Amino acid sequence: MKPAITTRRLSLGGRATLTLLALACAGMAHAQPAKTLRIIVPYGPGGTGDVIARLVAQEITQGTGQAVVVDNRPGGGGVIGAAAAAKADPDGSTLLLGYTSELVISPSLVKGVAYATDRDFRPVAFAGLTPLLLIAGNNVPGNTLAEFVSAAKAKPNAYSYATAGNGSPAHIAGALLARITGTQLLNVPYKGGAQAVTDVLAGNVSIYFSGMPPAVPLVKGGKVKALGVAAKKPSPTLPAVPALSTAYRELDLAGWFGFLAPAATPPAVVSALHDRLNTILQSPAIKARLLEHGVETQAMSESEFGGFIKAEQSKYAALMQSLDIRPE
Repeated sequence: MKPAITTRRLSLGGRATLTLLALACAGMAHAQPAKTLRIIVPYGPGGTGDVIARLVAQEITQGTGQAVVVDNRPGGGGVIGAAAAAKADPDGSTLLLGYTSELVISPSLVKGVAYATDRDFRPVAFAGLTPLLLIAGNNVPGNTLAEFVSAAKAKPNAYSYATAGNGSPAHIAGALLARITGTQLLNVPYKGGAQAVTDVLAGNVSIYFSGMPPAVPLVKGGKVKALGVAAKKPSPTLPAVPALSTAYRELDLAGWFGFLAPAATPPAVVSALHDRLNTILQSPAIKARLLEHGVETQAMSESEFGGFIKAEQSKYAALMQSLDIRPE
């Protein structure tokens, strides 16, 4: 009987060991992202968000072997892609690389938005600031903001500012500039920033608060003028261009990008994703590459990023109310 008893004891011990291993594996699976990571970029290929996503995707794949897919979902000023990300499975396999517009402006301004940032997303990692660059056509008088404002005051409604849609950062910045300088500027709306930059270059519109990537080469090539950056300090990408907030405190309107996960994503998964993304974004090589595109990286914890989003929501809500920018 002794061998039978010994066998039974071994069997029970084996079962216990297998049970513990199964639980441990389940916990590891719960804390690790799925094999393929999808990064939804709510804009088309070639833009700032696309550049960030592809650099990060390449680093993840090279560093860990994990497959990463960058999923461009343009349309609706970022709303379409953000809505798709909000509905994704909360298992760590999908991230949104969101921008100021769809995360803090559109949910309160655009009718029918199918998500709320606070309710439907969990902050994962802050990607970086992207200052708005105020550019002017070479046919516009003045090489500084002060000189342009002087010309605009002398000829009300003779000059115009381009926007990338109602409530876009460029719209808010242009309307704010007109109000605080006491100038009368015509609002010329576009469906996107690319056409706005093209028309500044062609002389069809006077000024535009552009994202850095499409405008910097034109400024460096002397094809358009840079009047300033809407930020607290000059951008390292164009260090000679002054910060507009020095003259007008309100013109601190730098856009930003960040990674978010569907709200129900487990905290352990979010923490693992944060650590991986933050390590990549803060590496000297990636910081340098992003700075070439006008993106200034900055380390934030998950909770700090969440607090930053709330502050930005309050800031833009107050701005839109004061500028009487309403849903269309």
